[in-house]
Amino acid sequence: MFTIFFHLILLSLSLTRACDVLVGMTCTCYEAIDVRCTMNKMAPLILKSSLFREKFQSIDLKFVGEEMLELDSDYFIVLNQLLSNTTQQTLSITLRFQNFRSFHAKAGTFRHLFRGVTSSYSRLTVELQPLKAKSIIFDGNAFESLQINELSIYADSLGSPFELIFNNTNITHLNIEGAAVTHDATLLSKYRGQIRSLKITRMIDAVNSDEFPPFPVQTYTIEAHKMRTLDARSFANYTQLTGLNIIQPDVSITPKLLNGLENLGSLRSVSFDADRIADGALNHVKHVQTLILGSYLRMVDSQSLNSLMSLQQLDVRYVQFSNLQGNTSCALADFINRRRMLGLTVYLPHENLDCDCILVFLNNMIDDGEQITTCQSIHNDRCLFSSCYIVSEYFTRKQKELVPTIKMNTPAMMTPSIAPPVIDFNEQDPPFYPDSKEEEQTTIRVNMEPNIYDEVDDEFPTNTTTATPVVTTTTIITTPPIVTTTPLLNTPEETDNDFATPYMKRLETEMKTYGSANYLILSWIPFAIIASCLFLSLVIAMISYLIYHKRHTVSFKLVPQTPPII
Repeated sequence: MFTIFFHLILLSLSLTRACDVLVGMTCTCYEAIDVRCTMNKMAPLILKSSLFREKFQSIDLKFVGEEMLELDSDYFIVLNQLLSNTTQQTLSITLRFQNFRSFHAKAGTFRHLFRGVTSSYSRLTVELQPLKAKSIIFDGNAFESLQINELSIYADSLGSPFELIFNNTNITHLNIEGAAVTHDATLLSKYRGQIRSLKITRMIDAVNSDEFPPFPVQTYTIEAHKMRTLDARSFANYTQLTGLNIIQPDVSITPKLLNGLENLGSLRSVSFDADRIADGALNHVKHVQTLILGSYLRMVDSQSLNSLMSLQQLDVRYVQFSNLQGNTSCALADFINRRRMLGLTVYLPHENLDCDCILVFLNNMIDDGEQITTCQSIHNDRCLFSSCYIVSEYFTRKQKELVPTIKMNTPAMMTPSIAPPVIDFNEQDPPFYPDSKEEEQTTIRVNMEPNIYDEVDDEFPTNTTTATPVVTTTTIITTPPIVTTTPLLNTPEETDNDFATPYMKRLETEMKTYGSANYLILSWIPFAIIASCLFLSLVIAMISYLIYHKRHTVSFKLVPQTPPII
C-alpha cells in the first residue's frame, strides 16, 4: 500500500511543477497544457525569456490585493505568445481580479487577444470581485478588435453603456452575469459590433424592459434569479428576445405571472427552476420549441404539458424525479413516452443512483437502456407495483418476456363433456344392523355439465357460446348388503394444475376432505388383484400339467411269451 501511495505522489509531482513564465508572477504548470499564475502587485506582463517556447491550451491569471487596478491598452497582448496553435482543442484565458477597491479598463485593454492563434474554440473569462460595489469601469472600445467564440464577464457593474464597451467586436456568445447593463439608443448609429447571442443573468425582484433593455444583438436571453414579478407585456417589441430563464423564483409559476408571453412570437426557449408550475401556466408559452426544467421542480400540471404542441426539445437532466410530488413524475413519463414517437428530443439525467423506476423506464425508452440491467434485479418488485401505471405495465410485460410460459391451444367452441361422478360423502347412509334383512339403497349421481374453464385466456376469444343444460340422472339400484368400493378416478396430484376444470377442482376439494380414509380403504385392492392373478395362474398351470401327462403316458400290457424256435 505504501508503494502505491509513493508512486501516486511521484506521478502528481511529475505532472505539476513550478515554472517561470511571467515576471513578477508565481506560476505553476500542469502537464505542459495549463499554466496558473498569481500576481500580488500590479505590474506589466513580461515574459521571463524571449526564447520561451512552451505553449499552453489554458492560461489562468489571478490578481490579488491591489487597491486600484488600472489596465492600459494591449495589457494582455503578450499572452498570445503562450497559446498553442491547435485546430482540435479549446483555448481559454481566465482573468481573475480579487479584493480590489477600484477597477478601470481603458480602451483597447483586451484588444487583439487570440489574434493570429488558430483554434477550434476560443474562450475569454473575466471575473471581478471588488471590495466595494459599483467600483468597476470599462471604457469605450475596451474589447476593441476582439474576435472570439465566447466572452463571459462576472461583475456587479460595467460603468459604461453596452454600445460603447462592445463596439467593434466580433463575439459569438456574450454572457454577462451580475451587472446591470445600460443601453444608450443614441449610440446605435455608431455601433459596429457583431454579437450573435447575448445572455444577461441577474438576481432581481422585477423583470421588465427597464431592468433588461433591448440591445443590438441577434438573439437575447434573460435569466432572472429570485424573481417576484414579471411584466411580459413590456417586452412586446423585443423581436430578438428568444429565451427566458426563471430560476428559483420566490413565487409559483402561475398563469397570471406568465400572462403576456404568448404575444412574444420570437420566444423559442423557456426554463423554469421553480417549486410549482400551476395549472394552465404553460398555456402562455405553448409556442416555444425548448423547455428546460430545473432541480427545484416538485409539481407540474399534466394538462399544461399537453398544450406544448410546438415543443421539439425537453431538458430534464437536472430534475430530481424521486422528489417530485403527486403524479408529476408519472405525467412527465407519460408525456415523454408519447411525444418521443412524434420526434421530441429529450435530455435525461446521466445518473440514477436511487434506481428510480420512472428513470429506468425512460432510459430504456430513449437512451441505451443500461439502467434496466443494473437496477431491475434490485428493485424489480418495486417497479412491478409502481404507482405509475405505464411503468408497472412495462415491467410486468418485461417479466413475462423473461419467464417462459406454457400456452395451451383452447378450442374456439366449447363442447360438452361428462364430468367424473361426484361422490357425496355427506349422504347419510342407513344404519347397519348385522341381523337385519333390510336392503340398502346406493345412489349414484351422474352430472352432465359443459367443460367450461374458470379463466379463459384473452388470447383465444370465443365468438360462439354453446350452453348445455345440466342433466342429473338418479339411478336407484337395489342390492344385497354388499360393500362395493370404487377406485379413485383422479389423484390430487393429477388435478392440481392450472388447467383443471371447476368440477375437477370441486372433486379434488371433496377428496382432500376425506382423502386419508379413502386411501386406507383402497390400499389393499392392488394387492388383492395381484394375488388373484397369481392364484389363477397357478390353477391353470396345474390343470395344464395334468392334461399333458394324461395324454402322453403309455400303458404297459403283458405280452404272451412264445417258446423259442429251435
